[in-house]
Amino acid sequence: MKKILLAPMLIMVLCLSGCWDYRELADVTVVTGIAVDKTQNNKYKLTVEGINAQELNNRTAAGYAPSIVYSLSGNSIAELTQKMNIGFSRNLIYSHMRILIISETAAREGITEFIDFLERDREIRDDFRLIISRRTSAAQILKTTYPFQKSSSLKLFKQMDSFRRNWGGNPSVQLNDVVNALTSPAVQPVMEAVTIQGKASKGPSVENMKKVTPDALVVLDSLGIFREGKLIGFLPLNDSRYYVWLRGKLDHTAFSIECRKQNNNFITLRAYNNKSKITGHLEDGKAAFKVKLQLEGFLDSNHCGKDLNKVETYKEYEKLAEKYIEKEMKLSINKVQKKYKIDVYGFGEYLYRNDYKNFKTVEHNWDNVFKNAKVEVDAKVKLRRTALRTKSFISETKAKH
Repeated sequence: MKKILLAPMLIMVLCLSGCWDYRELADVTVVTGIAVDKTQNNKYKLTVEGINAQELNNRTAAGYAPSIVYSLSGNSIAELTQKMNIGFSRNLIYSHMRILIISETAAREGITEFIDFLERDREIRDDFRLIISRRTSAAQILKTTYPFQKSSSLKLFKQMDSFRRNWGGNPSVQLNDVVNALTSPAVQPVMEAVTIQGKASKGPSVENMKKVTPDALVVLDSLGIFREGKLIGFLPLNDSRYYVWLRGKLDHTAFSIECRKQNNNFITLRAYNNKSKITGHLEDGKAAFKVKLQLEGFLDSNHCGKDLNKVETYKEYEKLAEKYIEKEMKLSINKVQKKYKIDVYGFGEYLYRNDYKNFKTVEHNWDNVFKNAKVEVDAKVKLRRTALRTKSFISETKAKH
């Protein structure tokens, strides 16, 4: 009996003996971001940011550079990731990578070749963000310094996450999202695009980190649209919010809505509990959808001069917001239908899951069906409160004078 109990205990001890492939921290450099460009002779240029963890901690910082950015050109991304010790002294660890930046040129030529490597490699996790560098190289984005965070890739990751939570304009595209879209007949992939505001040539300098107004600053720019793995264009940043909403990922946002019969006067609605529901059908090769949007919110500012002590004012503002959202959502969807003629929103995925038999008849021609699909939008807005005040001090000031 004792021997029977001893055997599994010995096996457990062996399993807890430690990692077989561990590496000492002093022997590795953690990669936080990589950038992919194309050279003039059609080679890949891989740029890697490796961090000096000691310099990221104020207690241990000795005044050295917090990270190093190094570039190398070659035939494939897979090869280049293993050749980086041409410039780095330590082994590179890619498992903690947060950002992959793809240049606009490389994205237009196609992303499937190096996406295949990233998805296949066992040391690279799938939770990093994929973005496009617009009107500048991907390496330049990775080299641009920032005052508050010493690593440019960590700054960009935090920036995108904050923007998503506060305004909702970032779809937070990860590796699995791109792979699933590339292999699906019902949806095409998208990626957030960034650019450099100011003088890109001054971005890598230490002086850029010390200025109140940096000479170069990486800003979110637009939403990149793909067809069959190749970038075909961009949507304005405002449209990315409606994309995120339709994909069911919108947390918080804000709308500035012009008052009736009052030019340049607006109410601002801060929205939460944003929900979307898509219903539709396919008949005789023609698709029709109805999008139902729901949101709750509170009034953040009121320039329209209506009395907020009256229930009628809230109802009026709710109707005003509903019409505005319906109009803007429909315009955004129609823009993609008419200009790019592809489905990036996932309408095809809905039919694939709920009307598989009929969807199979148009599976290989879905984008052509979608561009002519009829889409109706119905929004329901519920105003819950008016922030900290009901009656504005502005009206009291006017009454005083």
